[in-house]
Amino acid sequence: MMPCRLATLALALGLPASVALAQTAPAPQNPLRPANSRPAPAAAAPAAQAPAAEAPKPRRKRSEAQLANDNRMRACGQEWRQNKAKLTAEGKTWRAFNVECGARLKAQGR
Repeated sequence: MMPCRLATLALALGLPASVALAQTAPAPQNPLRPANSRPAPAAAAPAAQAPAAEAPKPRRKRSEAQLANDNRMRACGQEWRQNKAKLTAEGKTWRAFNVECGARLKAQGR
């Protein structure tokens, strides 16, 4: 509402007009930031300079156990996709099947 309408409403309700006008005052400024300082828009900010071209950190090679687990996961995924209709009809989910399949293949030494 505009200030004059608020003042009229305040007088109609028996309140002083200053009460209605005080409610329309802008929010107080942050005391830690000067009143005339505003954050710079993102487009106007200077482009961030990248540090000297750092070589990417080399990735650690996967261990034999990790590679064996990866192969078991792939084999179980392939088996799940081939028998998905039958397995879901039995009430199995991928998670449950994957645990069983992984244990079975690990016991076989794969």
